[in-house]
Amino acid sequence: MKSSSIFLSAVLCAGCAYAQGTSPATPPSKAPAPSNSEQLKARGPENVAQQDPNRVVAVINGKQLTAKQALDLLTPFQPEQRKQLEANLPLGLERIYMQQQFAEQAAKMNLDQQSPYKEELQNARQQILAQAYMRKLGETGAGTAGDPKQYYDAHPADFENVKLSGIFVAFAPPGTPSSSSNASRTEEQAKERANDIEKKIKDGGEFATLARTESDNKQSGAKGGDLGSYTTGNPQIPPDIRAAIEKLQAGQVSEPIRIPSAYLIIKVDSKGKVPFDQARAGIVQRLEMEKYKIDVKDPDFFASSSATTAHTPSLQRPATPAPGQPAQPAPKPPAQH
Repeated sequence: MKSSSIFLSAVLCAGCAYAQGTSPATPPSKAPAPSNSEQLKARGPENVAQQDPNRVVAVINGKQLTAKQALDLLTPFQPEQRKQLEANLPLGLERIYMQQQFAEQAAKMNLDQQSPYKEELQNARQQILAQAYMRKLGETGAGTAGDPKQYYDAHPADFENVKLSGIFVAFAPPGTPSSSSNASRTEEQAKERANDIEKKIKDGGEFATLARTESDNKQSGAKGGDLGSYTTGNPQIPPDIRAAIEKLQAGQVSEPIRIPSAYLIIKVDSKGKVPFDQARAGIVQRLEMEKYKIDVKDPDFFASSSATTAHTPSLQRPATPAPGQPAQPAPKPPAQH
């Protein structure tokens, strides 16, 4: 693919050079000036819809879609979602339109009033409203228990902003099919490979270069291992990785850290304190969630039924198979004629 791109670039450059060197090009002073319509030609969904809302911009399933109609389909999405959609806008618009049409057909069939769709819609509504409440709470802080500034001062380690890079060395856990040639190695082989990469870094190897050539995470590896920026208090960061980050200074590299199905070598590119004004919304949300932290009073209720069956003595013949034995399917009822 790379050689094809180079070849294509060479052909294009050669074509440009030929056009500039041999064709009877119009002298710059006599080149025709762009017309007013070309100069004022609108581009982009908002601009086109504002200039000419009734302009037909696409046809889907035989129906014409005007600029305003197309923009209305995009408007409900958040900026980050819009950015992803506009990376391939025709495909994104096609999928939004198709989803809207399918939903309308489902509503005509009253599927939104039938199980399990009715319950799923209720759950989705609750999730959306809960997210909206947390977002609004972060903006206003109304009704929050506790002092956000006091929490910020008492937990300084939670408010470091770190920019990370990483090199992943994947392995396939025993008994699982490998999804790629890189993941076909065993855990021991992955550990040895990660140790070798760590040694190359300590010997002066460039982390970004090694990430591009050695990392099994191709998405981050293509960017020199860039994993983005994180706040150390983010609960999504696994404890082992958080502990490694706390020990490292900017520019330092961790030992290989075992994560599910891979070993990860982390480099802390930079560290900085998150200002209170930026952290405040997250603190308010965290304090609100702390009020609902569960306090288990009856562990038996929360134990899985399978675990209870396996550990509860009984004089009756066990209804479930012994550990390690395959479960037998329940007998099917006789067919009704």
